[in-house]
Amino acid sequence: MSRGKRFDDAQKMISPKKIIVIILVIAIVFAFVRLISNLLKKEDVQSNSFTEISYFTVYNNGKWGVINSKGDTVIEPEDTEMIIIPNAKKDVFICTYDVDYSAGTYKTKAVNSKKEDLYTTYSNIEAISNFKQDKNIWYESNCLKVQKDDKYGLIDMNGNEILSCVYDKIETIKGIENSLLVQKEGSYGLVNASGNIVIEPQYDQINSVTNDYKNGYIVKNKDGQFGIIGIDKTQILDCKYQEIKQVCGDGYYVAKENDKWLLVKNSTDEGKEVVDADIKSINSGYIVAVKNEKYGILDTELNEKVAFDYSSLEYVFGDYYIAKKDDKFGVINSSNEEKIGYEYNSLSYDKKADCLVGTKPDDTNKYLINRSLEPKVTCSDYTVKDGYIRANVENNYKFYNLKLEEKNNREVYPNNTLYANKNEDKYGLENKDGKLVVSNQYEDITDQNEYGFVAVKKDGKWGIIDQYGNVTAETKFELDDISKITFVGKWHSAENVNTTYFVCE
Repeated sequence: MSRGKRFDDAQKMISPKKIIVIILVIAIVFAFVRLISNLLKKEDVQSNSFTEISYFTVYNNGKWGVINSKGDTVIEPEDTEMIIIPNAKKDVFICTYDVDYSAGTYKTKAVNSKKEDLYTTYSNIEAISNFKQDKNIWYESNCLKVQKDDKYGLIDMNGNEILSCVYDKIETIKGIENSLLVQKEGSYGLVNASGNIVIEPQYDQINSVTNDYKNGYIVKNKDGQFGIIGIDKTQILDCKYQEIKQVCGDGYYVAKENDKWLLVKNSTDEGKEVVDADIKSINSGYIVAVKNEKYGILDTELNEKVAFDYSSLEYVFGDYYIAKKDDKFGVINSSNEEKIGYEYNSLSYDKKADCLVGTKPDDTNKYLINRSLEPKVTCSDYTVKDGYIRANVENNYKFYNLKLEEKNNREVYPNNTLYANKNEDKYGLENKDGKLVVSNQYEDITDQNEYGFVAVKKDGKWGIIDQYGNVTAETKFELDDISKITFVGKWHSAENVNTTYFVCE
């Protein structure tokens, strides 16, 4: 019996061979779509997390070069002199050449990642180096010193001249950012890193009032007298003093006039005479001072608030002071009330963590104490990054905000692609979905850094894993203090040096 013409025609149209072809085509299309989707997904992970490029100096086989934050080589390590990168976000590198060690002469220039010379209208282009209190070198990141016709000026990182080349010298105030001394015709002035003149060159000496440039500058005039100028160019204290201490707070300064130390506020203030006390700090209306090698507290009328009975006193925050007595540390307030007992053999304020950190006798732990003076975290060690604290608590890593409230690692680093996973005292890495992508085989691990890399430790040595879980450097590095090391590609920052560069050995 015939099935009918339409069915017969359909059977002819869709033969078994054609069905197989159609299925194969669909499978190929599906596989292609899936491949593109995965590639886009991988690219999306990368673009959402770690796309901003930074540059780093590297040292390998006695030569200097440049890599980027993906670990790619930008300039092969071929230079005999260190390449300086004043701003890691800018494709501007300072190279030294024509070095004559016997004569102490050299030349400098700026190049980009293609090794093209930059800003060639100047005879020399230099990064402006400075030193932190720990002696580590850092650079002004927004400007460069340039030379033209034996005179110096400043350009920004794009090559725009922000200070004309009319000065005999440009140098830093050691340890102070955004503060550049300029010398002209034997007199000193001061400019900021944007090239704006803060103090005209008319002084014999300029220094900062404190280690924060925002508190202004002590200037010495041609008559040998001292005054203070603010960052807004205002004359805070006239140049009439024999000496000015590098101490200020609450608008008060400490200056010597007629052989007497005075607590003064401004040029119109006659000041209050400081009798037999050496002022160390001024905060929140009170003064920490020393008398007969003992510390006490005065108010701004110079009345004694806390007797001079302490081996040391240090203001921390609020109305609290770390006090040392009988070789032990505690906390008091300005009314001499004991707020934390003398139970610590060390006690300090960690500004980045915004908490007190104490240690006790015969105890290797560190005690983190919040602003309410409550001990909240006991740990063997901790690090601070991006406003969060990572603490090793009983051999487990825990996270806290600056109120010392516990958080999980996904709250702390929501943009990371990998997170530490611990199982039976071994660490691995899992992705955002909780899927294990690196097996639990490591004895220690770091969190993913801002460049996407994780450091892992096996058999006492460290290696590097990228944001996709790929090993970029086998566990071969013997490093003492991992908290101070940065990892990128196959490279890590060098240990125990006073400037940052990367090595791979």
